[in-house]
Amino acid sequence: MAMEYVVAHSWHNLWIECDSSAVIQAFNNVAIIPFRLRNRWHNVFHGRIQAICSHVYREGNCCADKLDDFGHSIMGSVWVGSLPRSLVADFFHDRVGLPNYRFP
Repeated sequence: MAMEYVVAHSWHNLWIECDSSAVIQAFNNVAIIPFRLRNRWHNVFHGRIQAICSHVYREGNCCADKLDDFGHSIMGSVWVGSLPRSLVADFFHDRVGLPNYRFP
């Protein structure tokens, strides 16, 4: 759905940072995309956008990690259109390149 949002807003260049190796592999091998999603995938990438997908460890993107935790706690779909207040400090941390550590 996020990729379709990109197309709908006529964005042509996209850089995706992801901590999922499966997502990184999907950009390199379309055959691993589930069949029920493959048509939507092709519609997005059929000459409309140029995307780079790179791996980042969870500690390297604290905001994405916290949004991921939030996503696992809800049922259904939620679109976050602006930076939530609870992520302002983490966003600043990520933006200036300060280290983040995860301790068990």
